[in-house]
Amino acid sequence: MNRAQAPAHVLLLAACAWALPGCGLNQAGVDPPSNTIAYPASAVMDRTGEWLLVTNSNADLRFNDGSLMAFSLRRAAADRGKVRDECPAVSYANPLSDKAVLDDGSTFCCRDALDPSITNCDERAYIGPENDKGNGDGNVRIGSFAAGMVLQVATCPTVDSGGAPCSGTCDNFHSVNDRLLMGVRGDTSLTFVDIESTDPDPLMPDVAPPPPQLKCVGDVMMPDTSVDFASCDEAHRVITATSALASATEDPNPPLIPLPDEPYALAYDAAHGLVYIGHLSGNSARAFTGGFSLFDVAPLAKNEGYLDAPRFIAPFPSPFTPNSIGSVGITALTMTSNGLFASSRYVPQVAGLGSTAQCPGMLREIAGYPNGNNFNPPLVGSETRGIRFVNGRAFVLQRSPPALVGFQGATPTDVLETCGSPTFLDKYPDESPDPPETRLFVTCFADGEIYVYDPSIPRLVKTFLVGRGPSGLVFDKPRKVAYVVGFGDNNISVIDLDPANETQYHVVQRIGFPRVTPR
Repeated sequence: MNRAQAPAHVLLLAACAWALPGCGLNQAGVDPPSNTIAYPASAVMDRTGEWLLVTNSNADLRFNDGSLMAFSLRRAAADRGKVRDECPAVSYANPLSDKAVLDDGSTFCCRDALDPSITNCDERAYIGPENDKGNGDGNVRIGSFAAGMVLQVATCPTVDSGGAPCSGTCDNFHSVNDRLLMGVRGDTSLTFVDIESTDPDPLMPDVAPPPPQLKCVGDVMMPDTSVDFASCDEAHRVITATSALASATEDPNPPLIPLPDEPYALAYDAAHGLVYIGHLSGNSARAFTGGFSLFDVAPLAKNEGYLDAPRFIAPFPSPFTPNSIGSVGITALTMTSNGLFASSRYVPQVAGLGSTAQCPGMLREIAGYPNGNNFNPPLVGSETRGIRFVNGRAFVLQRSPPALVGFQGATPTDVLETCGSPTFLDKYPDESPDPPETRLFVTCFADGEIYVYDPSIPRLVKTFLVGRGPSGLVFDKPRKVAYVVGFGDNNISVIDLDPANETQYHVVQRIGFPRVTPR
């Protein structure tokens, strides 16, 4: 999947508990910059593959909001590997008074002081249109502590709950907008932003398309795009809503149901038109905390050309056994060719999830449930961090003790040691059937490393450094690179994945200079 999301970092929780009023939207204080990276939390590519959408979490609460920004991958690729002067420091702050774009129109880049094969570039040069680099007016502001994010390409669901093809309801649905859906922990919301991307002109392939339009102000059907660096409004945040579970109530004023705390992991089920949210923490004594919530995002024929607001179905209880003090929580939701799986925060378990969703119509009665397809690593410990399937075998990442566990069917067969504090498990290329060169990537937040495994043997292939606090990967298959969300370094690192290059599995570029604190 092309996704990356922030870890459950202690700094976020402590900061939010210490200064709770700063966790929401539009608090009095300092506005965030519209064109720089500040504690990035998650990232996805847009539909065209031209732009990387990055959330800034505002983890230290220095600003009154977080933000969502679009970075040009075409412009970044053009600067990769260019010979520049050496950077004057290891952690080069590059203050905002410096130029991001030089007088000749080129990007300000320099060779890393420790590793000259890495090109460090000012991220502001990849913001905005080609003729106005650094202009972040089109980016938007969101709540603090953004977590998981998914891209919904505006298409009709393809199957019902029984696996039969959908037909007749929205077969020909088309919209100029796709949609970004993200969990925001500061205001406990599902925040959504419509995104209008422009495809490259096939007659002028060398001409870069303009940045995507990000829309989250005003009417959901007819959003206002006239506001520069707008704050996403209440119409684009689901915090409380009437539950759509089962039949509609006869109560003229049905009670609102709040979205449970800690919306953290997200997964988009395109086949059924659903979005799942996994909640990071809860307790068995508090109903529905630490479980998952379900949203209907299928387009309706009556709204031809538009995506309506996500319809909140309901929160559902945790599919996991509570630990000894009753704690439950979900760290990852992984959509695979074998279905959707949730990973437990407090016990070593992975559980499959299912739904009763039928094809889109005027009313869909939907419920979510554990489907009994479970994987239980044999190691005594806690916290799983994702599951991937390769050639029919499952691989589960466990955080404590740190290990990658292989399964044949439901039986564990292999245990491979990983780095300390493994955070996410990714598969590249994410295809079915799997080619021989399929690899599993483990992101190591505490160690600043990535471990690469060959699942066919299985064995560890490579370890390499990527900088402080890596919190996820986005794969760019056409360019044969991956983008690392650098929560601790306040940047995006680019990894070479081309086996023909000597720099395979090596950072070759940084979008944004490595720095401990934001600018």
